[in-house]
Amino acid sequence: MRYTTARTGSQRSWRRPVCGSPPVTGCTSPAACPTVWTSPPTPRVSTPPSNHGPPDRARNTPRRPGLSTSRTGECVPLINRNFTLLWTSQVLSCTAGEMAALALPMAILITTHSPVDAGLVATAIGVAELIAKLPGGLLADTVDRRRLMMFCDAARAALALTLALALATGRFSTALAMATGVLTAVLSTMFSPAEGGVIRQIVPRERRREAVTTNIVRTNVAIAGGPPLGGALLGFGAPLVFLIDGASYLASFGLLSKIRYVHPPAPTDADTPRRGLRHMGDELTRGIRWVFRRRSLLALIGFVAYLNLLGRAVELLAAVQSSDFGSEPVAAGVVLTAAGCGGIAGGISAGWVLKRLRPATMIGAVCGSWLVLIPLTATGHQALTVTAIFALVFALPLIGALVSLSVMLDSPAHLQGRISTATTMLAVSIAWVGPGATGFLIAGPGAQTASLILAAPLAVMLFLLLTSARLRTAFNTLSTGDTSEPPPLPTENKTTETTETGTTKSAKTETETI
Repeated sequence: MRYTTARTGSQRSWRRPVCGSPPVTGCTSPAACPTVWTSPPTPRVSTPPSNHGPPDRARNTPRRPGLSTSRTGECVPLINRNFTLLWTSQVLSCTAGEMAALALPMAILITTHSPVDAGLVATAIGVAELIAKLPGGLLADTVDRRRLMMFCDAARAALALTLALALATGRFSTALAMATGVLTAVLSTMFSPAEGGVIRQIVPRERRREAVTTNIVRTNVAIAGGPPLGGALLGFGAPLVFLIDGASYLASFGLLSKIRYVHPPAPTDADTPRRGLRHMGDELTRGIRWVFRRRSLLALIGFVAYLNLLGRAVELLAAVQSSDFGSEPVAAGVVLTAAGCGGIAGGISAGWVLKRLRPATMIGAVCGSWLVLIPLTATGHQALTVTAIFALVFALPLIGALVSLSVMLDSPAHLQGRISTATTMLAVSIAWVGPGATGFLIAGPGAQTASLILAAPLAVMLFLLLTSARLRTAFNTLSTGDTSEPPPLPTENKTTETTETGTTKSAKTETETI
């Protein structure tokens, strides 16, 4: 009788190649690359042969392209190769995009000397972003998301280079600025939900929290660093800013083309998007209906919407008070810099906080801290104001990461684009009220009274959290990316349940990527 030998040590006990070792192609596991991976001394035991093939067969099964693995033979700085490529591409394009966002109104003012034209262009861009959100989510759920992202990058590069050429040749006009700005905003709105769907496919479920928080850091770094860089480069001429912006989109296009991505299979018949004008409204609002059926997520989005309103209101309040109503503009700049640094620090800390605090605890902590910090922004004391603004903005990425994780982990794969855009639209729906309301309150009752009025709803929220066990339980059911959390059960309909549990080959494929 023949016997085979098997290792008793688990795969987790194997030692990976140290960082700096020469990379080996295909070295993704100890079984695939035994000469590079080293194992600890383990006893050998005799086991009878299995009728189901060798014990390493499952380990040697090739992985499907597009799905990420938590072990690679190379030393990568982020989650995996695909995510590193995506993250790097967006660091470049987001930072350059923030530079261009500052340069466009400046170019209009330099060329036309009309602040009205600059304001009209900014308004048109904001309206275009709002209108394009729901159609952009539907498009991201319908077509191949990576190809959609590459198309958006190529088109945005062409628009940025067009602006650079027009400025260099003296053919720049307000109409051209409005057209390119609106088209760029629409393309960016389509890009965002597609990116979220790609991240869902290329990052394993247990590491999506890390992916979300890393992206938040990227966004805050771009917001904090882009405008100062754009302002510095404007001294060398506005065409240079848009030339760099176009080059960043081309670089992003090249990096995205290297990502291994498999678009999830189309849903079954009952979930297939219905075509025609009669069903267009139903398909566009499907994400909103999904959000409204989940009361805990809807309550969290409502809380985030008010935080976004407060964020804009408090920044204006702090800038006005610290600068003595505009007589010291440098002080206002310091306040805005503190806000940017707070956002970066919050993004870096979001993963650590989400691991240790339950959602209800984190929401209560944000309410309590903001109740104390908001009145400090109205004192006019420079050090207190800067510290308060830093701490206030520090909390925003924490709550934003909680919303993003809940959507990414709980939403069906074929609806994620529409759900993410619906969530974003609801979260920023009332933010525009903040600055205007703050201005009237400062001019009327005064800054101190304004800060108390703005903070009052947070006291109500904190009271409800402390007294309602049902509300705390509802918030704590939100997914935060813990490995102990089971994958969400399907809730869309019976056909979706069949798809999520994997009774067919194509349905099983979608389940494995969720």
